[in-house]
Amino acid sequence: MDDGSTDGCSEILDEYAERDARFRIIHKENSGYGKSMNIGLRAAKGTYIGIVESDDFADANMFSALYEAAENAKAEVVKSNYFLFHRKEGDAFRELLKGCPYHEICSARETPRILQTDTYVWTSIYRKDFLYQNDIWFHETPGAAYQDVAFTMKVGACSKRMLLIPEAYLHYREGNITSSVRQIRKKYHCFHDEFAEYWRFLRGRNRDERAAGGAAAYMMWKDYRDHCWPCVPLHEKVRYLDGVIHEFRQIEEEGFLRKSDWPEETWGKLQQLLHDSKEVLLQCAKTSQKNLLLKEGFLQSLRKTPKFYLYGAGRVAQDMMTSLQGDAPSPGGLLVSHKEENPEIVMGIRVYDMQEAPVDRKNDLIVISTSPHKLEAQQEIFFALVQAGFQNVIVLTEDLQQALS
Repeated sequence: MDDGSTDGCSEILDEYAERDARFRIIHKENSGYGKSMNIGLRAAKGTYIGIVESDDFADANMFSALYEAAENAKAEVVKSNYFLFHRKEGDAFRELLKGCPYHEICSARETPRILQTDTYVWTSIYRKDFLYQNDIWFHETPGAAYQDVAFTMKVGACSKRMLLIPEAYLHYREGNITSSVRQIRKKYHCFHDEFAEYWRFLRGRNRDERAAGGAAAYMMWKDYRDHCWPCVPLHEKVRYLDGVIHEFRQIEEEGFLRKSDWPEETWGKLQQLLHDSKEVLLQCAKTSQKNLLLKEGFLQSLRKTPKFYLYGAGRVAQDMMTSLQGDAPSPGGLLVSHKEENPEIVMGIRVYDMQEAPVDRKNDLIVISTSPHKLEAQQEIFFALVQAGFQNVIVLTEDLQQALS
């Protein structure tokens, strides 16, 4: 599926199609993920649908293994686990389906956890007639993000013959600075659109499917808490939280919130949020104001210094650079202790050995951008920088990380 590619992918696809007649290429103007996926679903001729996204890669036997499992069990959907792939560390097995029953036909009605795992479309195959008969399509919202969320939950709510297998075949690539995940972090509002689409879909289903689908409310809570909340700008925090409260109150009135689907402690927090919302929103406003002042103070430090450098070239530093875009000048470079273990360039910024970097050690500012949860590591870095003669060093704290997110 060539969604208006401009980087040479179109020609590569055509080359493969010339070599192997099983490849069918669809060239189209860019219209976004959801519409492109639906065009592919409508054009598909096979019994099953499988999805591999452009950042990732699959084992050669992935689809033959999933196909055989589906045929033997007469399953509508077969889901597997996956590998997290990083360029330096290689593969790490991720048991997405931990706690779910393996090698037996199941459904979300019997196993609500199926709807409470991450919403990945690329670990599975789906019977095409199952998708068609249940009118399951991707949500078409041009320029949006997270458009696999509603699709995955629709599948979970409707499937009565799902097979889960413990093996992993798909390698999800992490650490790619061009990854779409990095480009769409700030589209947190798209989660609202995806869940709204899911509840719209669920309202038109039968009683059993609505009952099973309600288990996704807990997944919705986790997504809002873990994926969205860190990305919401400080000035939007209160309005965002008010929208979440309104959304959960609505699905509570419609009977989609069931205490049995939630951990007891989390259920208590949700109830406090829904029924003591004025206090929750007031506390949110106070925290946002505190974080805003902290962020502005930090940005002023960056703007006043001749140059600033980040110590670290990993995810924390990359997230910080993303957060600072538009609010502060770009860092003069990234400092590391062992340059041979790091790339030359990260997100367009040069990586330097700490001892060889062109830093004015008296006047330039160094920000230790490593995880604030690893306090001992931060302390070692701080003292190493001070001993090397760097006179202006700031350490990334949990409060500052939250303020910048």
